[in-house]
Amino acid sequence: MGIGPRGAALYVGFLDPVGNAALDAPGLSASVTTGPTYIWGAMFPESARTASLRDLRGAALRAALLDRFREHRWAGHTLEVLARADPISVAAFRFNAASTRAADLAPWPAGRITALGDAVHATPPTAGMGAGAAVRDAADLLAELDALPGAAGVAEAVGRFEARMRVRGAEVLTAAMRTVRLILATDTVPGALATAALCPLLAAATRLRRPPAAHAVAARS
Repeated sequence: MGIGPRGAALYVGFLDPVGNAALDAPGLSASVTTGPTYIWGAMFPESARTASLRDLRGAALRAALLDRFREHRWAGHTLEVLARADPISVAAFRFNAASTRAADLAPWPAGRITALGDAVHATPPTAGMGAGAAVRDAADLLAELDALPGAAGVAEAVGRFEARMRVRGAEVLTAAMRTVRLILATDTVPGALATAALCPLLAAATRLRRPPAAHAVAARS
């Protein structure tokens, strides 16, 4: 993820569920994405300057995002991912975030019905951990229920699961909100000035730390 002045942030990820699958048998997993693709998200604080973006879709939204990033002097090669995006895949939405306090999550008595993932700890995508936390929730619940000898003790098993889920969800939310607060800080006058001054220095330091082999690979890609 990259964060620039005036609350402009962009994350980009590469997904290849078949050619570079995380599992040994990708064909067994249903997926909307079947070929290599980039997944990206542009983030801006809600304000009078960004209100018009929420009503845009498709090519109009893509063009508006590119204009906004260019206005903030983002590198052209970085924005190429946005420029090549299929317009039909571009849409705007708001973030939701649950409390970062574990005690505030799943505030109900344990029983035979429960919830997990964003239904309990709604997490902005600013830490890249929300979906993973939901998968861990599901695996944890399954392990608790699978260990039961019979139908008895379900509520107790769910209670143990929910206790761990509260802690796990609070940790993920804390990490995600840390990035959100950083994005909001760059939307202030001091934050914008500091970010504009520091970004070139950080980029130069990153290039210096990169090993020579990485430069060679990047040149061939």
